[in-house]
Amino acid sequence: MKKSLLSFLFGCCLTIIFAFNIDSFKPNYSTAEVSKIDEILVFSDCKPVMPYDILGTVNLGFVSGTQYETIRKNLIKRAKKSYPTADGIILNLNKNGLDNCNVIKFK
Repeated sequence: MKKSLLSFLFGCCLTIIFAFNIDSFKPNYSTAEVSKIDEILVFSDCKPVMPYDILGTVNLGFVSGTQYETIRKNLIKRAKKSYPTADGIILNLNKNGLDNCNVIKFK
């Protein structure tokens, strides 16, 4: 009886010690939630915090229209076609029109 009670108390103490050592998530001014468009997470001017692998890069090439939504829609469409298992894209929009995106898969 004494051994089981001692083991129980020891386990409780360890649980309390480890509970205070775990860093909890604390949002700050740069914390945000990205948009999910056509089942693809779109990271624009930011990078994911969670670990990921880059599956490849999709170039936009010539597209009629220079609006952000048109460019984003076409990059998502090409990324889904080339990499159907993709979780998201990281947009790289350039002033000179050489827009592309990195296609990512979370680990």
